[in-house]
Amino acid sequence: MHATTELTEPADASAQTGATAHTSTAGETEAEAPELMVPATRCLIPIADLTGHPGNVREDLNLTEEFIASIAAEGVRIPLLITTGPDGTSWRVIEGHRRLAAAIKAGLGEVPCDIDPSRATDEAGQYLDMLLANSGGYRSNFGQLEEAAALFAAHEAGASRTRLRKATGRTATQIKAALSAGGLPAETRARAAEANSDVTLDQIALLAEFDGDAPATDRLLQALANGYPLEHVASRIRQDRAEAAAHAELRADLQAAGIQVTDDLPEGAAWLTSLTHDGADLTPETHAACPGRGTTLKSWDLLEPWHYCTSPAEHGHASRWTSPATATTTETSDGTAGLNASPDPSPVPDCRLVITGNKSWQAAADVRHRWLTDSLLADKSAPREAQLFLARQLLAMPDPLRSGLAAARHKPLFAKLTGRDPGQVDAECDTAAAARLTVLALAPVVTAYEQAMTEGDGRNTWRTDRYSPCPRADAGAYLAFLASLGYQLSGIEQAVADGTKYPGTA
Repeated sequence: MHATTELTEPADASAQTGATAHTSTAGETEAEAPELMVPATRCLIPIADLTGHPGNVREDLNLTEEFIASIAAEGVRIPLLITTGPDGTSWRVIEGHRRLAAAIKAGLGEVPCDIDPSRATDEAGQYLDMLLANSGGYRSNFGQLEEAAALFAAHEAGASRTRLRKATGRTATQIKAALSAGGLPAETRARAAEANSDVTLDQIALLAEFDGDAPATDRLLQALANGYPLEHVASRIRQDRAEAAAHAELRADLQAAGIQVTDDLPEGAAWLTSLTHDGADLTPETHAACPGRGTTLKSWDLLEPWHYCTSPAEHGHASRWTSPATATTTETSDGTAGLNASPDPSPVPDCRLVITGNKSWQAAADVRHRWLTDSLLADKSAPREAQLFLARQLLAMPDPLRSGLAAARHKPLFAKLTGRDPGQVDAECDTAAAARLTVLALAPVVTAYEQAMTEGDGRNTWRTDRYSPCPRADAGAYLAFLASLGYQLSGIEQAVADGTKYPGTA
């Protein structure tokens, strides 16, 4: 065996007694605190001198890129446990085979080791060491919440994000998420762990995004407890926040224009849709100069003003209905009650479903597009399911592809999903590996589907009573394909994939 480098020196004679004495200024002898006894058996040993245990029971070393990158940046931080080999000319590794393999991959020349000579002749003990060091019954790894807390503490103690990234092998995005999660209040972390012990770093980061918003946090924790995809809930919360902000701005603009804004129709007022003036139907534009103009902004449709006049007779308006019983309700292209058809803007239940369904469908599309960009279309290779889907789609040419595939690469959505323009994707084809080429071929197919499902009449895809350029059956097959690759469907997407009517629940 080659010479080894000791990482520590033996304690001196005085230290080995456990304590030394000194004389105080008062002449009294006081005992010093005992110095630590540091063994001299921890050494740096050349990797070439190490031999794996012939009976190593670990079948899969699971050498992830993350783990190898961490070893390359920080070295092996936990020493291997070794003993002398049977021939006395090499070192046998008892525990630490995964660290050793990663060190070799990372190009290290030597690794720290703890030497236990007594195990050289105790083969049974060697197997017990493997068991005690690696069995789940004897060790408990950090959960995601604990990892996030440790990374956050290291950052607070001075570790830069770059150091954290290199030390752990995680991506910059993962470190950002971990630091956001680590800053969560202890109570929220505890509630998350209680809701789901397998909570992931991405889920914790979503909780951190809405930290301080108690209703949003409660919605997310409830979804976590029920196993519902948190990203879809978060998307709806963002959507609701944006809508609330736009509502506040609209309300302020209306009031600044001198228009009375109320939550309900005041007593004695009438909707403009039920009024005429000098024989002509009243509209917000023709009613703009009337002193009685007012509007409501309903909770179920915060961005659609419903205009009324506070005193129709006083201002010379007449009812366009011969009697209230003759009023009828028609439906506009988006499924909501037409403003010019109904004197009462309160929606019937089906209209409420349309409004909430449209919001849910858009929120789901936002999440799906992010997943396509960050996961499927960013992968180096496509699984067999993707190759099979691509082949069958090109053979069958369903409506979304027949009408949209040729122009898909020219759509803004193509650049959004791929992160590049068509010329850049085309250039990549010259150098991409065969496995990556399948991913690139999926890009226009995915774009054609998403375009047909989310633009124009495509917003009706979730409905069973409306036309969509992407027939519901085709949309269901496409969503089921994404689910097979790991994408988590929202409630409205699952209804389409299952071929059932969306009930309006999450």
